[in-house]
Amino acid sequence: MKDFKELILKRQSCREYDGKPVNKEDIIKCLDAARLAPSACNSQPWHFTVVTEKETKDKLCKLVQIIGGNLFADKAPVLIAVSEEKCPKLMPRVLERWDCKRFAQGDTAMATAYLTLQASEIGLSTCIMGTFEDSDVKPLLNIPDEYTVRVIIALGYPGNDAIRNKNRRDIDDIASFIE
Repeated sequence: MKDFKELILKRQSCREYDGKPVNKEDIIKCLDAARLAPSACNSQPWHFTVVTEKETKDKLCKLVQIIGGNLFADKAPVLIAVSEEKCPKLMPRVLERWDCKRFAQGDTAMATAYLTLQASEIGLSTCIMGTFEDSDVKPLLNIPDEYTVRVIIALGYPGNDAIRNKNRRDIDDIASFIE
């Protein structure tokens, strides 16, 4: 499992892209990893809208920069909107007891994690951005009303290869054991 730990340590939020285009095959590798993520009742509530066309990408960049951040997004050659079905198909007994939204957010988050880990494995970098208004992004990208845009992922080659140390809380601070 050493290789997986190295991959986790390598994956980081990139805020400096070199602007070099990403070939479609590598984008598809990332999407393929995302689609293999687990999901409740195999509902697969996610949808990925890949944006490389300049005019639309420029407009989307402005939408993720609404509070003055994410200025690096302009240099990322690919932006991916990750959307989630508002009411995915679940087993009737699950739906009846826990409603349609209970599991979809976690499922979509796992698919996002798989996508970003795959990107790191093949030498690409990502940054997950959440500062945008769903109501602005959906019409720009023709995303149907029955979806919520959860995040926008910047994807591209890093402008610098330095791996930062991860500053994380200790296990004792985040976990409890009932033994």
